[in-house]
Amino acid sequence: MCFCLFNISFAFLSESRRPSAGTELIEMELPMEDSTQLVPSEMSEDSEAEVKIEGNTSSPNITNSAAGVEDLNIVQVTVPDNEKERLSSLEKIKQLREQVNDLFSRKFGEAIGVDFPVKVPYRKITFNPGCVVIDGMPPGVVFKAPGYLEISSMRRILDAAEFIKFTVIRPLPGLELSNVGKRKIDQEGRVFQEKWERAYFFVEVQNIPTCLICKQSMSVSKEYNLRRHYQTNHSKHYDQYTEKMRDEKLRELKEGLRKYLLGSSDIVCPEQKQAFAKVSPRGNAAVQPVEDVAGNLWEKLREKIRSFVAYSIAIDEITDINNTTQLAIFIRGVDENFDVSEELLDTVPMTGTKSGNEIFLRVEKSLKKFNIDWSKLVSVASTGTPAMVDANDGLVTKLKSKVATVCKGSDLKSVCCIIHPESLCAQKLKMDHIMSVVVNAVNWICSRGLNHSEFTTLLYELDCQYGSLLYYTEIKWLSRGLVLKRFFESLEEIDSFMSSRGKPLPQLSSQDWIKDLAFLVDMTMHLNTLNISLQGHSQIVTQMYDLIRAFLAKLCLWETHLARNNLAHFPTLKSVSRNESDGLNYIPKIVELKTEFQKRLSDFKLYESELTLFSSPFSMKIESVQEALQMEVIDLQCNTVLKTKYDKVGIPEFYKYLWGSYPKYKTHCAKILSMFGSTYICEQLFSIMKLSKAEYCSQLKDSQWDSVLHIST
Repeated sequence: MCFCLFNISFAFLSESRRPSAGTELIEMELPMEDSTQLVPSEMSEDSEAEVKIEGNTSSPNITNSAAGVEDLNIVQVTVPDNEKERLSSLEKIKQLREQVNDLFSRKFGEAIGVDFPVKVPYRKITFNPGCVVIDGMPPGVVFKAPGYLEISSMRRILDAAEFIKFTVIRPLPGLELSNVGKRKIDQEGRVFQEKWERAYFFVEVQNIPTCLICKQSMSVSKEYNLRRHYQTNHSKHYDQYTEKMRDEKLRELKEGLRKYLLGSSDIVCPEQKQAFAKVSPRGNAAVQPVEDVAGNLWEKLREKIRSFVAYSIAIDEITDINNTTQLAIFIRGVDENFDVSEELLDTVPMTGTKSGNEIFLRVEKSLKKFNIDWSKLVSVASTGTPAMVDANDGLVTKLKSKVATVCKGSDLKSVCCIIHPESLCAQKLKMDHIMSVVVNAVNWICSRGLNHSEFTTLLYELDCQYGSLLYYTEIKWLSRGLVLKRFFESLEEIDSFMSSRGKPLPQLSSQDWIKDLAFLVDMTMHLNTLNISLQGHSQIVTQMYDLIRAFLAKLCLWETHLARNNLAHFPTLKSVSRNESDGLNYIPKIVELKTEFQKRLSDFKLYESELTLFSSPFSMKIESVQEALQMEVIDLQCNTVLKTKYDKVGIPEFYKYLWGSYPKYKTHCAKILSMFGSTYICEQLFSIMKLSKAEYCSQLKDSQWDSVLHIST
């Protein structure tokens, strides 16, 4: 067993309270593992935790309760130099415990419907088994207060955080849920410190630490939480600031604090307006008023748009918190320095008809509001609904006609959302005889607390890889692959459990059904990988198109492999295959999927040569280049200096180095760079709107709500 040695001075104690040993220095040998189990901050987290003292406790001069510690005025604790690394490890352990405690607090709060932070009654849960069921804990790890968990156990808990779930089966004896959410912050001594303003750009608003940069608030005044937030989200940019720059930035952010309170007090709390007027802009407010901030951003956006040499728009329909259809219009533009900007341009309520002509009129009005030059419009990205792409009266048709009228010879490009197609293609794999069984079984187990807890216990006893099942949601298509994979890897346990509950699943005994399930698991995981690759902010259309082409090539390869019964890329199917012809049964599925991808992405095929000229100018065949660009492309391909720069920096950075002797080619590249590869940014806006569904938001005017969305995006 490893021991650590501490020399602690007791010279500061009064004569009556010194240890009976005759010397002023006492050497304490503690087991190394035990020495990391008790951290002072953790003791304050759970007032019910006990302090255990090993050895002789008969001396009246030694207290055996935590209460006695408060009476000590500790002046000095000497730590040898060789202990510094060990203390650093203790700090990391402390951070681990704080993370686990915050995780349990959040999960328990979700179970009882109380907002985080929540004080978790660890002892009541432990000593009243069956009252609260904790699902998703790693195998072999028992739920207990973080102060009593081993380091490896805490790390495994954090790795499994998304699977952990608290379910309250019956009330805990002697626990009032109304008091659970009220943590004793004052008793814990967590007071906001002014130095955190400069260090982490946080201020305190009504006793709640709030980030001045991103407006996010923390639950408690805890330096670890503030530091973690700053390092995770802002340090990359603001660590570069000098001390003087940090002070100036802090003053700039604080300057709008009083304006925010005064600007919003008429709506939120008019009776406090006079009180707010007296507040000095130190640390007692959060951010600038929404409309003031948005007003500045709108003006900056107008300036940015005026500098665009080419731009594209993306359009989608979303529903706000009042169930009103909103037309969201995004703009992506490129300036002469090839800097790309992607912003929310406007949101327009669609209270009337939703025909292509009506949508066009709304889009036209929004572009006019920003004085946008129609001749610089390159492309429009949409979801491909009839109102958008109808050949006679669709939005795209109207926009093309408008661009052709304003700028003769210009051809507006149209692309359907590149993320939606693979989800639509997944419908071609909709094997209802598989999904119906999986969905019914999973929902039956997960929707009933007792079933879920018993099934989780069964998995734990069998030492399975997972501690629970995932819910299946039709709305979130990506959940399908994860649910299927988890279901397949727990087949035996599910079969045993369902049979014991009088709900047997005969399909689980069918080899053909299991093979179909295995194929669906592999295919949905491939599609999940593609979908994740396609997601992201400000992606270049050529990069996304390359991903799609690569997936089409994979489909062709899989078709060939299945014809030879080569299941190398279908590991789940391979694990259950017992017949050399099993692969042949799934070739039609691959062919159908491949056809659907080619059909959905036909728009990009029309512009393939233009995309290739942008992404691979030095390998492009001159015969494939537009005649207007051929001379410049030949000069470019023969320029060894630019070829070296292209190999070094890649695209799109390379185009910033093009000289003025390539004006036509630079214009072509700016147009391609401005194109949206998807309307994924619209989906991000939808997520923001869901997160912003607060009661007061429903009372905002359209202009105010528009400002909120613009700031968020």
